Amino acid sequence: MMIDRLQEVLPHLQYLPPETQEEIANYIKFLEQEAFARGRIKELPHVAASAEPWEDPAGAWSDLPDDMFEELDKIRHSNPPTPPIELP
Repeated sequence: MMIDRLQEVLPHLQYLPPETQEEIANYIKFLEQEAFARGRIKELPHVAASAEPWEDPAGAWSDLPDDMFEELDKIRHSNPPTPPIELP
């Protein structure tokens, strides 16, 4: 099948010069758009765009309250532990 041939070749594309990689990517995109325009493809796959730009996670917890861990411990200790699962 053609998809098998493509899957065999794709890992080797990284060894091609960047200009050739760009040319191949543009050609594949062109073929996809042509197939869509001619009705061979019902809809193009949708690539979800991120609603927010990526943010470095190093400071992601900086806006959390200082007593967050104490609050989580209170919640954890206020609930009884889950009983062990008995296997048949």
